[in-house]
Amino acid sequence: MFSFVNKMFSLLQKGLLWTITVALITMMVVIFVQVFTRYVIFYSLPWSEELSRYLFVFIILIGINIAVSQEILIKIDALQNSFKSLRARIAFDIFHSAIGIVACVLIASYATDLFPVGMVQKSPAMRIPMIIMYGIVFGGYVLSTIALVLKLIEKVKVFFDPKNKGIKISFEQDVQDAMKGE
Repeated sequence: MFSFVNKMFSLLQKGLLWTITVALITMMVVIFVQVFTRYVIFYSLPWSEELSRYLFVFIILIGINIAVSQEILIKIDALQNSFKSLRARIAFDIFHSAIGIVACVLIASYATDLFPVGMVQKSPAMRIPMIIMYGIVFGGYVLSTIALVLKLIEKVKVFFDPKNKGIKISFEQDVQDAMKGE
């Protein structure tokens, strides 16, 4: 069951990655057109900055879950590298995932508080309902919560795997593994 859910979520993320790619290309074109019209035609498009800002927010919030799944978020490894046991490092990762889940759930729940306002509020230049942007915030953090839960389950399985009991590792070993591409 877990592998099926993980595979389906991975397919969803591939689709979202393509959507993010299209959004990034659209944002670059809009910014290019804005710069061209401002400095060549001497006319500023009133909607272009707002659209590029909303596309940027979309890219970031939808992309967070992909970064969580691939474990490519920025983090400070000094504390984690101080653990010499593989299980201690995995336990520390489990702790990080649990805190991330709590943070994502809190942000998603606070985003729902903005839904009533978003139903009546419209963006200044494009006049789109703000519920769309608030929904993107909510959806992004819900997807991040799902990604964190899947990572947490994966790490818990590795933690309780008997093969990993008593394995000692060092920072130098991590560097060597990274250099080998492992």
